[in-house]
Amino acid sequence: MTTLKWDHAVQFVNQPDEAIATFAGQRLNAVAGGRHPGWGTWNALSYFGLTYIEFLAIYDHAELASAQADFLLSHDAAKLLPENQVLHRIALRTDDIDQTHAEFRSKGLQVSPIVNGQRNDPQGNVISWRIFTIGGDFNGLPYPFVLQWGEDDNTRLTRLRAQGLDRPHPAGEVTLQSAIFDVQDPQAVREHWHALFGFNELPEGLAAGLQRFIFRQGEANRLVELVFSASDPSLKGQRFRVGRGEYRFQ
Repeated sequence: MTTLKWDHAVQFVNQPDEAIATFAGQRLNAVAGGRHPGWGTWNALSYFGLTYIEFLAIYDHAELASAQADFLLSHDAAKLLPENQVLHRIALRTDDIDQTHAEFRSKGLQVSPIVNGQRNDPQGNVISWRIFTIGGDFNGLPYPFVLQWGEDDNTRLTRLRAQGLDRPHPAGEVTLQSAIFDVQDPQAVREHWHALFGFNELPEGLAAGLQRFIFRQGEANRLVELVFSASDPSLKGQRFRVGRGEYRFQ
């Protein structure tokens, strides 16, 4: 089985600049990302090493409308925005997207074709990746999508730091520690995701390396909260929101 890691979490927003400002108010860095040609979306990003938060918004409604039948994230944006500025899906990073795609297809998942994605960053650099999505859900919870970047993890992290994208936060040392999902049957979701993605089981969720996916009883059937681990003890327990997305320091 290929190796999967937690790459990022998607929060749908109407104005990425407002998410940047909200994060700045919490002493967290977030920066403008760029447009996604052909998909009708654009984003802002907040990095915590190689795991990051993507604030995804609609840029071009006509382009989005033409893309949503074929690309699941465009469909999500059209379905949710502008009313529901929510955390929704996570992305998993693979070291071999062709093999991962074949494995998931053999398990009966509704995998899309692998497509190439790209955007231009604010400095004009082309950022590229390959991606596929998984249609449907398990007990109402949407599946993650899967991508592979055009460079290995060490090269990518070096680039992000050289560009000042992954840099120390004003709040001090902060890591993105946990993703919390409200689901109808936490045990069933944990067992299903463990079988599919290979993450180790915990009593309340899964261990994705040093990070965790926590499944708790609820009706939302989606990602609802992200939890940061911070070195500054004064931040412990503090909460804030971006739209309806919940964020917490532990």
